[in-house]
Amino acid sequence: LELDMASKAVRLFWKDPYLKEFTAKVIRKAVIEKKHALVLDQTAFYATSGGQPNDTGVIKKLDVPNRGIPVVDVVEVKDEIYHLLGATEQDPDPSSYFQEGDSVSGEIDWTRRVDHMQQHHGQHILSKAFIDVASAATVSFHMGPDVSYIDLDKRDELTEEVQEKAMALANRTIFENRSVTSGFYTMEEAQKMPLRKLDPSLHPPIRIIQVDGYDMQACCGTHPASTGQVMGIAIVHYERIKRTTRLYFVCGLRALRRTSSLSQAVRRMAGRLMMPPLDTSALERALDTTLEDNTNMRKVQAELEKEAQKQAARSILDQFKDAPPSKRRVCVMEMPGRDMMFIRSVGKTVADQPGMLVALLVPLPVDAKVPSTVGFFITANADVDVDLRAVLKAIYAEVPGKGGGEQRTVQGSFNTGDLDRLDALLQEKLNE
Repeated sequence: LELDMASKAVRLFWKDPYLKEFTAKVIRKAVIEKKHALVLDQTAFYATSGGQPNDTGVIKKLDVPNRGIPVVDVVEVKDEIYHLLGATEQDPDPSSYFQEGDSVSGEIDWTRRVDHMQQHHGQHILSKAFIDVASAATVSFHMGPDVSYIDLDKRDELTEEVQEKAMALANRTIFENRSVTSGFYTMEEAQKMPLRKLDPSLHPPIRIIQVDGYDMQACCGTHPASTGQVMGIAIVHYERIKRTTRLYFVCGLRALRRTSSLSQAVRRMAGRLMMPPLDTSALERALDTTLEDNTNMRKVQAELEKEAQKQAARSILDQFKDAPPSKRRVCVMEMPGRDMMFIRSVGKTVADQPGMLVALLVPLPVDAKVPSTVGFFITANADVDVDLRAVLKAIYAEVPGKGGGEQRTVQGSFNTGDLDRLDALLQEKLNE
C-alpha cells in the first residue's frame, strides 16, 4: 500500500494499468524460490500483494523479438520486483539468456490482467456496499482463480436479504460507470480523507483509489478507469466462520461465464425433469418433489434393509435352536451380495445370544492393487472365552489381510478370493 521513492523499479502499472507492453533494462539477475529471476529498472508486471495475484507474460530481448522467455511469477522483496522466469525447451536455463544491462521488452498476459482488475475493483465496490447497507467491514480478501471471497466482520446480521441489497447497490454503482482515479498522499492528507480503513503503519506517499462520489481506499493493486468496466458482480455462496461471514463472489467475465454455466445446468436439469427451463419456479417445485420422493424411497429401502438383516440373523440362529447347550457355538457364513454394514448388523444381533461366535464373510469390490478381497466381521457373545485378536493373528499367518479390533470383535479384509479356504480356516481357528 505504499510507494518507496528509493525503490529501484518504476511501477508502470500504477501510472497506466492498461499498459500491455513496455521496454526496460536488466539491472541484475537473481534466484528466487529456486527459480531464475530478473530485476528490471521499470516494469508493468504486477507482483502479488494486497490479495491480488501477480501478472504473467513474457520478456524478450529487444534485438531478438521472436524469442520470449515466460514470466511465471512476480514477487516483491524489499522494494525490488523480481520476475521469475520459466524454462522452455529452447531455453532450459533462462537466466543464461539475459545479461545485466540488456535492453528488453515485456508483454503482460492481458486477459489475466483484465480479470484481476475486474475482480479486485469489484471487491472494492462490494466491500463499500456492505458498509453502506449493513455497517459490515471487510477484514480480509482473497482472489482465487475461479471465485474470490471477502471476510466480513458480521455474522448472523448478514442475511440473504441483506446480501441481495448490497449486491444491488454494488451493481448499480457499476452501471453508473463512475470514474476511478488514483493518487499519492501524505499520511496527514490521507487521515483527512473518508477512507474505509487506513493502516497507521503505512509509510507515505500512500496510494489511494477513489471512485467518484462512492469510495476511497488505500490500495496498491491495478484498477480500471471506471466502475462500468467491472461489468457486474454476483454473490455465489456464503458461509459463517466464527464471528465472520465469508462471501464468495465473481465479477466481470467470470460472472458471465458462471451465468452461462448455470443456464446450461438448468436446461439439462429441466430436460431430465421434463419441465420448461424458463419457468424456474416450476422447476424448483419439481425438484423439491423429486427430492422428497427420493427421501421417502431411501426410508423404505432402509426399513427393508433392517428387515433383511433381522431375517438373516434369525436364519443363522435357527440353525442352533435344537443344538445342545454349549459355551461356544461357532457359525461361519458367506453373505455374497451384501456389504460390510450388513454383516456387522447381522453379526451383532447373532452375538447377542449366549455362546454365539459368528464369522461373516462378504466378497468386496475388485481393487486394482488387490484383485480379490473378502471382508470379514467376527464377533462373540460376552460369555465366550476367546480373544479374537489372537485368532486373527493366527489366521493372518496363513492368509494376508488387514484389520483388527477388540477381544470379542474384529473386522477387516483378507487378500484372497478363496472362500472355501477361508471357511475351513475360520472353522478350525474359532473352534480351537
